[in-house]
This record gives sequence, C-alpha cells and structure tokens, in this order.
Amino acid sequence: MEKKAIFLDMDGTTLNDLRVVSEGNYRAMERAIEAGHDVVIATGRASSSIVKLLERCNLNHIGIRYVLAFNGAMIVDITTGEVLYKKEMSLDYMKKIAQEARKLNVYIQTYEGECVLTDRDDANLKQYTNKTTMEAKLVSDLVTEIKEPACKMLAIDLEDTGMLEQLKASVESWCGDDLEIYKSCREYLEFVPRGVNKGLALQAFCKDRGIRIENSIAAGDEGNDISMIHDAGIGCAVANALPEVKAAADYVTENDNNHDAVREIIEKFML
Repeated sequence: MEKKAIFLDMDGTTLNDLRVVSEGNYRAMERAIEAGHDVVIATGRASSSIVKLLERCNLNHIGIRYVLAFNGAMIVDITTGEVLYKKEMSLDYMKKIAQEARKLNVYIQTYEGECVLTDRDDANLKQYTNKTTMEAKLVSDLVTEIKEPACKMLAIDLEDTGMLEQLKASVESWCGDDLEIYKSCREYLEFVPRGVNKGLALQAFCKDRGIRIENSIAAGDEGNDISMIHDAGIGCAVANALPEVKAAADYVTENDNNHDAVREIIEKFML
C-alpha cells in the first residue's frame, strides 16, 4: 500500500465547537498513523500555538509531527523543532499594513518569537489569546515596534462591522501582487506573503516526503482551506463548511465538525 498524507484544518474541521478533538476523530487519526500514513496539521495558527494544542489534545502522543503553520508560510517538524520551510513578510509592508489598520481603527497583530505583538489590549486580543493560549506582548506603537519579519499579520473584528473588507481593499490598492489577503473566518483577515497558502505548502510537503499528490487528502471549512482542497488528490469539505468551500471540494462529508467529520474522511479515503 502506498503512503498517503491527510492535511487537516483544525478550527471548525478537526476540532468541534468546544475546541477539542472527539474520540472518534482521535482514534481515526491514530489508526491512519499506525497504518503508515502521515497526518499533517494545516492551520492559520502560529506554530507555538499548535504545539500547545497538540499537547492539550494528546495528538503528539499518536505520532503527529508535521505542521503547516501560518496558512502554509511555515512547515515545522514539532518533534525536532526543525523548520522545513519558512517565508516571511517584509518589514516595510508590515509597517504599512499596521498604519492602514490604525487609520481605520481596526485591531491588528503580528508575531514576535512565541508571542503575539500588538498595541491594543481589547476584546479582539483577549479572544485570540484565549483561543490560542499564546502570550501577548503589548507595545505602545506597533508601527515603530515591529523589529523583525514575520510569517503573517492578522486583523480581527469580532463585531463584524465590515471594516475588515475596507482594510483589505485599502491594502490591495498598493501592495500589488506581493501579498495574499483572505479571511480565515468571519472575523479574521490574514495577510501573508504572495505565494503562501495551504495548497502550495501541501505540494511542497508531498514532494519532500515522496508522496504522490494523488495520495494526498485535505479537509477544511473556511476560505483559507480552498487552496489545499483544490490542490490535494482528494479535497474534502466538512458539512459545516462555507458554500464556496463545498463548491471547491471533491467530497462533502455527511457529518459536521461536531460529529466526527474527520473520522468519516479517514475511513473513506485512507483506511
């Protein structure tokens, strides 16, 4: 049997609405790894956040070791800490995005080491740090305090005021083809370097591991999952996915993220 790899989004896909991995999904992933396949986490989250999540859900105990973090801007082996691939934004662009967000009064953050870097301590930051268990480093002025390139920036609008769309349009007016800008959920707007997405990271991982693309499977629910759903040998959308994600998929699960959608995919296409 040829080696396969499944690339799993976390929030809204592998995690249920309580942000835990169900017993059914857990056992299915364990069986896939025991059968010799790779189970790869593909997420917009920072790598440090994913390491904590895997530990909390005991996923590191079943042999999950590879993570596509920051929507594919980084590929890391969490068992060794080795960074297999990394692509960062330029400091100039990061500062300009922070300036645009300030003009529109939109919360925005970037990353420094294992911390969130921002100059606003509000409900948006609290929601993000509670969700990811990351620490925050508060500074007086984000524009001047960004000192090193990062894999992404993230704007958050929990009130869904429509300002994320305005920020996206404003940045697109000057960034040309140098950035990828998309929503990873209703209240999150992601900024990453051009050429960074989960699909391209999936292709790079399969090439490095000698896995045929035909033997790759991807599963997700949000707009930032479409690229890997499109690029995988079999692209799956969970039942609770956005309509445009379902439209891009080869297969839509009968079950949603609260009812073992990942188990359904693994049993149907891997085991």
